Amino acid sequence: MAVCRVSAATAVLRVGLRLRHDGTVFTVVELAGRRLLLRRDGDGELRQVDIGWLLSHPSTAVAEAAAPTPIAAGAVLGTLGAAEQAALTEMVEHLQELTTGFRYGCVELAAEGEPRPRYAPGVALMTRYAAKAAELHVGASTLRRWVAAFSEHGPEGLLRMGTGRGGGPLAATDPRWLQACQAVLASHVPRSRPTRARILAEIEQRLVAEYGAGVVAVPARSTAHGLVRELVRGSNAFDGSAKGKRSIASRPQGVYGRLRATRPGEYVLLDTTRLDVFAMEPLTCRWVQVELTVAMDLYSRCICGLRLTPVSTKAVDVAGSLFETLRPHAPRPGQATEALPYQGVPDIVVVDARKLVDAAGRMLLPSVAAETIVYDHGQIYLSNHVRSVCARFGISLQPARPRTPTDKEVDATKPARFTAGWLP
Repeated sequence: MAVCRVSAATAVLRVGLRLRHDGTVFTVVELAGRRLLLRRDGDGELRQVDIGWLLSHPSTAVAEAAAPTPIAAGAVLGTLGAAEQAALTEMVEHLQELTTGFRYGCVELAAEGEPRPRYAPGVALMTRYAAKAAELHVGASTLRRWVAAFSEHGPEGLLRMGTGRGGGPLAATDPRWLQACQAVLASHVPRSRPTRARILAEIEQRLVAEYGAGVVAVPARSTAHGLVRELVRGSNAFDGSAKGKRSIASRPQGVYGRLRATRPGEYVLLDTTRLDVFAMEPLTCRWVQVELTVAMDLYSRCICGLRLTPVSTKAVDVAGSLFETLRPHAPRPGQATEALPYQGVPDIVVVDARKLVDAAGRMLLPSVAAETIVYDHGQIYLSNHVRSVCARFGISLQPARPRTPTDKEVDATKPARFTAGWLP
């Protein structure tokens, strides 16, 4: 394919390239040997010319900004010194061992002791990534970027790879210093809050102990403070509550999932919270704090059980709230009631009205036959009473994992919908 070069602009001569010629802009629409078919912008007039004549004409120029021509791989690799060549070769061998199990990329050139058990072809790919990341002291995401660049551009692609942290101080800092900083910060999560000066001192001590003195470049003091500030953003490492710091550090590392319900009653969420209000006991006239226990159907987001208890909640209150999910309280006289929200049942379905009321003729409140309840690790939920009630009703127990808020995605004490008439 011909190359059109006019002054400093260089572009590959291809269909769709826009050229300036004879004071007019043309677009290449066809290439046939040494003949070129051009279409003039504006009136669409076609003109067929010889490639050599067109490129040698003094009025011919590239009309669009051309992409820079990539530098040849030989020119790039030829500028490397002996140490850089050795480091690049070692990195290529590591990546080939990761992907194939052999440092030279094939079984025919296997060295003694290959494949190593951690990188054998039968080992899961993610297991090999984890092993190689630990061996090279880098993250798995960095390895994935290296493998992608090596697969697309070969060894030359590894020379183009940055740190993966974008621009700014993070990109110019040795990754080993950043990893040491993250390790030191993680070690202080369960401990009291340190000062920034102590963090920087521990980073230097860790680097000296692991790599030796002067091996890893240490950023200037002001730059180091900026790096620490960037790395601890949103982690409560130096401000905010210590409980929040531990909760943030315990968050799942993967993508947050959701507990999806496909029908009413499949999952019922139980939770208890202390309200910021006080109530008066009718007998002693004492002011007491109250707690709210709520059972919420995850599918419809409706409150199907609710208990308000003075002082503290007991297991019997949880069992009573759970019983309400099967048989809710009757409404007060003159109080409006609602059924469960519309869930896709056609309006033309005819239902026997006698089945919507109880034996006394009162409207039944929304209720669900709970199949599974999701709850925290409070003692009232772990009691034998609640377990016995659930066993009698055939309800499965699904406790949320400690410090994993995504296991109970909805706060049942702050529901999205309250149906009138459900207070006892």
